[in-house]
Amino acid sequence: MISNDNDTYYKADAKRNKIEQILSEFFSFTGKEYSFDSMSPWKPQADIYETPEDIIVKMAIPGTKPHNVQVSFSKDTLTITGHRTDDSPHEKICFYQVEIRYGYFERAFYMPKPVDTNNIKASYKEGFLQIILPKIQQKEPEAFAIKINL
Repeated sequence: MISNDNDTYYKADAKRNKIEQILSEFFSFTGKEYSFDSMSPWKPQADIYETPEDIIVKMAIPGTKPHNVQVSFSKDTLTITGHRTDDSPHEKICFYQVEIRYGYFERAFYMPKPVDTNNIKASYKEGFLQIILPKIQQKEPEAFAIKINL
């Protein structure tokens, strides 16, 4: 059988896709996220909890400079984006282990309750971004009859 470079490329690509599918299925089963593509955005870990007054989002992004982080809120969704760079002065010749993600990150969180968008506050301390979203009370709709047109 004669093989050309295209055949080799397609076979390698098919194997890579199969491996990616298996790993994605495994990690989705375990509840963890996995991305075979190093160019895809990474997703920092986050905690979201509620107090009587606020919804609080706490995200672990150590080593990220605060000016490299953007926080926005639109249509009941909090979006956090940014990037982390490796500023290590050492030349990287050979890696023995690579676990720290660098580059672009992105997370979006739907807020299950109405938020006072004029008073959202964000702070960054010791590698943690904390966003406080004050809840607002919505009035219960008044009950009323609706006329049926005939």
